[in-house]
Amino acid sequence: MSDLLSRKLGAPGFSAEIYVKELTQSTVGGHDLLQHRQKIQALSEETNQYLKKNVYQNYMQFIETAKEISYLESEMYQLSHLLTEQRSLIVTLLENSLLGDKAPGLRGVEKPEIKAKFNAEVAVNLNVNNQEGRKRLTALLEKVEGCANVVESLTRTLIHEGDMVELDPSDNCAVGRVRGFLLNDSFMIASWLPNKRGNMRYQYQALYELEGLAVINIRDLGPVKYAFKLMMFPDTRVLQCANSNDKKEWLEAFELAKQLKNKKDVSPTPSEETKDNSYDDAFNPFAEDENLPYIPNGSGSSPEVAESIPDWVIEVADDMDVYVAQRDFEEAVSLAEKTRAFWDGASSSVVNLHRDLRLKIDSRIRQLSEVLMNELRVSPDKSLQGGPRAASRAVLLLSRLGQASQACDLFLKHRSALLKHNLRQLKTEGATTLYIKRITSLFFPFVADTGREISRVFPKNKVCASAFVVWSRNEVGKFGNNFRKHVFTSGSTLTTVAECVALVRNHSEQLIEIGLDLTFYLESELRGQVERCLRDAREKLLESIKLRALEDKWRPVNLVNKSGIARFADDLSEIGIASIHSLVYDECWVALTSNTINFSKAYLTFLDDALKMPSADSNIFVDEILHDIFQAQLKHVESSLRSGKYKGEAKFIHKNASFLIHTVLSLAQHRVEEVRLHPSPSFAKLRADFEWLANDGKKIISTIKSPASDQSFI
Repeated sequence: MSDLLSRKLGAPGFSAEIYVKELTQSTVGGHDLLQHRQKIQALSEETNQYLKKNVYQNYMQFIETAKEISYLESEMYQLSHLLTEQRSLIVTLLENSLLGDKAPGLRGVEKPEIKAKFNAEVAVNLNVNNQEGRKRLTALLEKVEGCANVVESLTRTLIHEGDMVELDPSDNCAVGRVRGFLLNDSFMIASWLPNKRGNMRYQYQALYELEGLAVINIRDLGPVKYAFKLMMFPDTRVLQCANSNDKKEWLEAFELAKQLKNKKDVSPTPSEETKDNSYDDAFNPFAEDENLPYIPNGSGSSPEVAESIPDWVIEVADDMDVYVAQRDFEEAVSLAEKTRAFWDGASSSVVNLHRDLRLKIDSRIRQLSEVLMNELRVSPDKSLQGGPRAASRAVLLLSRLGQASQACDLFLKHRSALLKHNLRQLKTEGATTLYIKRITSLFFPFVADTGREISRVFPKNKVCASAFVVWSRNEVGKFGNNFRKHVFTSGSTLTTVAECVALVRNHSEQLIEIGLDLTFYLESELRGQVERCLRDAREKLLESIKLRALEDKWRPVNLVNKSGIARFADDLSEIGIASIHSLVYDECWVALTSNTINFSKAYLTFLDDALKMPSADSNIFVDEILHDIFQAQLKHVESSLRSGKYKGEAKFIHKNASFLIHTVLSLAQHRVEEVRLHPSPSFAKLRADFEWLANDGKKIISTIKSPASDQSFI
């Protein structure tokens, strides 16, 4: 079977959807599906073992390959270091040129008098020149993992760096060790790597533009010393230095960087002579994009190119900050989509010349995505009231930003928290059936609404649909645990359990309306407890039959008066026996024993409860219990006849047996057929074995007709 299944699953034209569709059509009930699932899991485990054996057989080859990869990685680091040193050497040689001219290809080298003025300003504060800062920034590629997008901007220089400890803004507890890098236009934070990988010592965390960054000095109070606060929308970070000197250097460096950036923003346009002496990007051997076109006069920011960028693109970052502050997320997302369309339609030269602007806009889009995700994240300080559409706004916007999977995951987590909150609001006071009715009326419509919202927000998204199915199964599992805790207790009667199980089965059919049928899974979750309740009820009924048999004197029941007969008729009518005229004589006597009457009530009540609980997989189990209980009562009748102790009451005993077989048993068989739509063989066997009891002691051999074909049984 496993070979056939493996060939079928490994066939070239295998389609999982078609296979599952054919499988569901050919199987009956959830038991066959679970068996098939176990076969597939067994095949998966066998395949995993086979793969493990292959890995072990080629273990030495894996080791050699890993060594070669490690050697190649170290060589790449060495090559990167050599290229950096060669570039620094070329820059130094050009600066010391006797002719004073500079070859094209090196950007950022200014005229001597401008560079001297810049170095003088910086040296007064931090003693770091512009070119040296650029070298140090380029060297970060070997130390900080994930900072390539920061270093690729050729106008950036490194001004100051140092180690600090990040504190939690709420309780001032240490979060972790970080390293800060102050650039001429931004501030970068990197965390320490616990396990070094080559020369990499830090992991890139975040980059903040100096324009939107506020640096606030924090007074030394208690354990918080030598710290300052960085505020940028929507984040706040607290950094602690090692001593007061380090803190002073950092604050002065931030102030100097902002002053230099402001001077650069308001400085006049360079003259034509300055432009002629600058260097063209097209001849830069270290530029990442070799397709950068050659632009005459070499500045890369000519008026013609600048005019090709609309003004609204330049103001996108500021506009998005305003929209986010006003919580106008729809406009912010629309602006992000418009900007994305602009960059997609722009030429490569325009994109390369405005790379810094695009990176700035991308950071704003990431901040917008984070804000929208925070709208869906569950926290104690957020209200969980509202339906699925209350969270679908953020989900739709995240989907438009290209983050549908994250949005779906956060949406389902939000719905789980909301469902848990709503269930906790329901009080467990009162009857168990009433509480189960409330939670089922809440749970299944909630899951159905979630499925409809998933289909509306993520149409034709199979990944999100699969995530919803997994989420629904997990939630049904949690519901099953809660159901078992409240229903299957020592004080619960079989009738209470049956009513609660019937409520759950009826409400679970609401999920079929959205194309999700988890009834078989829910029944498998409850089957063990249901069967235990049925076994306990069976033992109690058998014990009561034995006790009543010891006290049975085979005497008719005297109901005293007509009102007693009326009450007796009402009691039998409730269990389905409509007519009692043939059983009543002398106005107040009933031709049945109290044992027969009590057994009939208990058996038919048990039958109604049993038919509410099991599924198609438990029919055989229920039939066995029904057969054993009725057989025990008929054996009591048979033993009374065979004992010879009640020879004078033999006719009366036969009449009680006739009532049990022709009325009670026929009624039970009819109710089973109404529920299952097919007869039960256990009842036919009982009728065949004990029919002679109802015929004045003469055992007969005849074909037993079903109630559907012989209405005289009812």
